Amino acid sequence: MADTKAKLGQPKSGLLLDIRNLRIEATVFPPGEPPKNIVLVHDVSLTLEKGKVLGLIGESGAGKSTIGLSSMGYGRGGVRITGGEVILNGRDILKGGKDGFRKLRGREVCYVAQSAAAAFNPAHRLMDQVVEATLLHGTA
Repeated sequence: MADTKAKLGQPKSGLLLDIRNLRIEATVFPPGEPPKNIVLVHDVSLTLEKGKVLGLIGESGAGKSTIGLSSMGYGRGGVRITGGEVILNGRDILKGGKDGFRKLRGREVCYVAQSAAAAFNPAHRLMDQVVEATLLHGTA
């Protein structure tokens, strides 16, 4: 018999992350032309259960990092989520705006970059960057 909660659109108890129909667009500025909006990610859905691991696999430029970063509110210049839902622990975190993302980052979610060069700013001391999130969230 099918799970009634899943039918009603409510999260299953073991569901940590539920990304539904995610659409990400960017504004590009071609020389001599007006700005254009292009679709980077179209209709991506995925789920992650508590205690499980999820890997995004694809060719270079396929949108793996864009999905991960945008889902946490880290949009590169001109990149934005234009559709879909990102449900974390039963709540749509896209509805919380910048303040909502700020409260989540470092406390409930974090992004682990593929390389230290992408993760740390060489203009700042490494230790300052490592402890920054715990200090900002009062968990140190």
